[in-house]
Amino acid sequence: MTMNSPMHNMSRRQVLQRAALGFGSVALMDILSKKAHGLPSVGPDPAASSSNAPLPHFTPRAKRVIYIFLDGGLSHIDSYDHKPLLFRDDGKPLPESIRRPKFTFAPQGTILKSPWRFAQIGASGKWCSNLFPKVNELIDDLTFVHSLHHSNNDHFTAKNMIHTGAGREPRPTLGSWLSYGLGSENANLPAYIDILPESPRSRPTAFLPTRFMGTPVLKPDKTQKGLHWDNLTGPAAARDSQRRQLDLVQKMNRAHLARSGGGGAGGDDALESEIANLELAFRMQTEAPDLLSLDGESAATFALYGIGEPNTTDFGRALLLARRFAEQGVRYITVTHSTFKYGNLWDQHGDLFAGHSGNARAVDAPIAGLLRDLKSRGMLEDTLVMCGSEFGRTPAFEFMDGGAGRLRNGRDHNPHGFTMWFAGGGMKPGVSHGRTDDYGYYAVEDKVSVHDLHATILHLMGLDHERLTYHHSARDHRLTDVYGDVVKQILA
Repeated sequence: MTMNSPMHNMSRRQVLQRAALGFGSVALMDILSKKAHGLPSVGPDPAASSSNAPLPHFTPRAKRVIYIFLDGGLSHIDSYDHKPLLFRDDGKPLPESIRRPKFTFAPQGTILKSPWRFAQIGASGKWCSNLFPKVNELIDDLTFVHSLHHSNNDHFTAKNMIHTGAGREPRPTLGSWLSYGLGSENANLPAYIDILPESPRSRPTAFLPTRFMGTPVLKPDKTQKGLHWDNLTGPAAARDSQRRQLDLVQKMNRAHLARSGGGGAGGDDALESEIANLELAFRMQTEAPDLLSLDGESAATFALYGIGEPNTTDFGRALLLARRFAEQGVRYITVTHSTFKYGNLWDQHGDLFAGHSGNARAVDAPIAGLLRDLKSRGMLEDTLVMCGSEFGRTPAFEFMDGGAGRLRNGRDHNPHGFTMWFAGGGMKPGVSHGRTDDYGYYAVEDKVSVHDLHATILHLMGLDHERLTYHHSARDHRLTDVYGDVVKQILA
C-alpha cells in the first residue's frame, strides 16, 4: 500500500469495519497500516505489551535512553569546552573575526575568563574544568559533542528544538517518537516517563496520539517523602470494583468508537488513546507504587546517589528512580534539573560562579552515581545516557539591568555552538567530536545539528530516522523533518 492510496486516508476504525473478513484481515490491515507509517510490519499497535511490541528497523545498540536535562543553559566554556584564549584575553573585546549575532538578550561586554580551573585528565587527556569533579572521575567513559548548534535564542523555543526538532511549531518529542516507533517493553508501565518535568504535560504529542505522551513523575509534595505520580491511587481491596467500573466505561467508549467510524482519524485516535491510557493506568497500579518506593534499595546505593545529603537528595532520588524504570523496560526517561519555582535553573546571566557551582553540587554526585550503578549492573552497554542543556553561554559577559550594572559575572544565551555528552548505548567512549571557534561562540568544525543528534539517537535505538514517519495533514512527518545525518564518528 502506498502513502497515497485511498485506504491510507481512512481511519483504522473504518478499515476494520469495512474489511469484515475476520481476524486474519484485521491482522493484515494492522501490518499494512504500519508499513504505510514507516513502522516495522511486525506486531500490533505500539501501545501493546512487550511480547507483541513492534520490532526496530535493524539491530539496536541501545535498549533505552536516560536524558539528563540541565534546564537553562549549562556553560560549555566553563565545563568541558576548554578555551585558553578566554584566559589570555580576559577583559578584551571579542576580535572582529568573531562576529556577534544579530540578536542577544542584553548588551555584551568584554571577554570573560572562566572562574574554574581546567586540566587534562584521564587516559583520553580530556580538558575539563573542576565544575563536575565526580563526573570527571569517569571521563574516559564519556563521549563529547562540542559542535551542537541551532538558531533559537530564547529558552522556550530552544527547549522545543532540543526535545522535538522544531522551535516554534508544535511537534512530538523524541520520547514520543520512540514510544510510537518501538512501543513499551513492559505492559504495566509507559514507554516514556518524564521525571521532574518543567510542568506536567508541558510538551504534548502534537499530531501523534496522546498515548505516546510522556508520563510525568512529579516533585515531592509538602511532606517531602518522595517523588510521586499524580492521581495514581486505589487500594488493592478495591481493585475488583475498579475493574468493573473501568469495564463499563470502556464498553461505552468502544461502542462510541464503533459508531463514529466515519468521524475521521483524529477523533478515532483521541478515543483509542483514551481507551489505551485508561487500561495502562489501571495496570500501573500493580507495579508503579513499588517502583516509586525506594525502601528496598541499600544504604550503599543511597550513598552512591547522594541520597541523604542536603544538596543531592532530590536529584539523586530522581536518577535512582530513572535506573529503576530503565530496569523495568521503560524506553525513554527524561530527568530535568530544574525549574524557576525551585531556583535551580542553569541560566546565570549574573552570578555565574555561585549559580553554576550550586547547581553542580546538586547534580554531580548523583550523575556519577547513576553511571557507576549502570556500569556495575551491566546496563551501561545498552543504556544511552545523555546530558546537556538547550544551549550554551557566551564568551563575553552580559550587562545586567539595575544595580548589578557592569559586573563581569554572567553570560548570555548561546545556541550557536555548545556541548552535550553521552555514555554507553553504543557510543565510542573517550572521544570528543566537533569544535567551536577559539572563544567558544560558534560551532566551526564537524558541526552537529539537532536533527543530526536525533537521527543518531534513533539509529542507536534501531530506527532509521527517514523511515519512522507519521501521516498527518496530507504529509508524512519525521522527527528530523527533511534533515539529519547519523554522526557515525561517535559510534562504537
